[in-house]
Amino acid sequence: MAIQNLVRDEDKFFSDLAKFAFELKKRENIVVIFHHDADGVSSGAIAIKALTRLGKNVKNLCLKQLYKENISQIKELGSTFLFVDFGSGQLDYLKEDLGEDSVFILDHHQPLKENNKEIKMKWHINPLLYGIDGGNELSGAGTTFYFALVLDKKNSDLSVLAIIGALGDMMDYTGSLKGLNREIIKIAEEEKLLTKKIDLRLYGRISRPLVSYLSFASSPILPNLTAQQDNCINFLNGLDIKLKDSHGNYKSYEDLVEEEKRKLSSALIMHLNNFGIDEWKIKELIGEVYTLEKENKKSPLRDAKEFATLLNACGRNKKTDIALAVCLGDRDPFGEYGKALSMLQIHRENLRAGIEFVQKNGVTEKKNFYLFDAKNEIDESIVGIIAGMLYGSVINETKPIIALAQNSDGTIKLSGRATSSLVRKGINLGGAFKEIGKKIEGVEGGGHKIAAGCKIPKEKKDEFLESQMSVGKN
Repeated sequence: MAIQNLVRDEDKFFSDLAKFAFELKKRENIVVIFHHDADGVSSGAIAIKALTRLGKNVKNLCLKQLYKENISQIKELGSTFLFVDFGSGQLDYLKEDLGEDSVFILDHHQPLKENNKEIKMKWHINPLLYGIDGGNELSGAGTTFYFALVLDKKNSDLSVLAIIGALGDMMDYTGSLKGLNREIIKIAEEEKLLTKKIDLRLYGRISRPLVSYLSFASSPILPNLTAQQDNCINFLNGLDIKLKDSHGNYKSYEDLVEEEKRKLSSALIMHLNNFGIDEWKIKELIGEVYTLEKENKKSPLRDAKEFATLLNACGRNKKTDIALAVCLGDRDPFGEYGKALSMLQIHRENLRAGIEFVQKNGVTEKKNFYLFDAKNEIDESIVGIIAGMLYGSVINETKPIIALAQNSDGTIKLSGRATSSLVRKGINLGGAFKEIGKKIEGVEGGGHKIAAGCKIPKEKKDEFLESQMSVGKN
């Protein structure tokens, strides 16, 4: 995702961040505008916390997407506008409608170009502009964290939010966080806020019962176990691992003693080997996991990846105010944190219903991708997540999947998902969607190599899908 022909220059990145921070310190009436996903909310929380600590009166606005029609709403809130986790893709109308001197951007997505040339903005920090990979080693939250750290070293405690943002953007798909993200991990470790260790990387080590921990596995997919609940029960019974504790409660992976964890890890490695899975893919099973030491041991916030999922659950259910409150410290079971847990449960139920819909209605296999159209049966906010969950149960890993859903304004939300295996082979969904969007009027899209999305007019659907026949190679 790095811009070609740019030499990596971390010194200039941090030097420009210092100038950016120095200028923003002088401003008042600041509005923080952020995206609604985990990386965006983490970015927003970091910026709000850091600026509030300076004594600034900060307003905030969370947007699902940043479109030109949002400008009037943004203008009403203040006079200085800090965009975090988006803005680079909207440089043209932000510059024109808000004024270059009023706009500050901390982003990691592909910057918009005009006639193949970079659009210059006075206050625009994006790792891609410095030869740093914004797709793999620094998220929006990471970029915002480094800004906060330049503002005041005491903001080092916000490092965990940067890790959550990176995990929300799946930057650990190779087995661990890399590049400048690793420096953030070191800061969090020094603050005794985070512990990293090598362990099973399957999602849900704290919140999911053991059977679900295996049956919902997707990175990597476990042959004969993913989406096969009865097989998972038999597998665990065969290892003499009890599914419930002495009180009758279902155990999670973290409830196991170390000997049981080693036994399960070894058995899964052997299982994959017996199915002839490539060695590099087996290695995906084991990698770094990140524990947030200040969180309750039974809370989903204890695992940084599960924290990111909780934020996404709130965002997908249009409750980003709840997600932001949790990021800013609310842990009241009867307050915003309790509401967030409810959102997480609703999110899981919606995902389950969505998967059942696809299983019932099927997926169409095209030459270079899979496709399903949920119309208005699945909310557009989760259709992409469901698409990614179909690997291993409904579809295999030979090609990416594209999912369609209807937006409330009559347009179509199109979400693409791939796997780490496909990315290794050269798939770049974000790049493909961006390029197609340039060729088809009314289409706005982009994202990352492994996950991307766009909004398209209903009448442009077939044209877009035909363009996708050559989807996504670097």
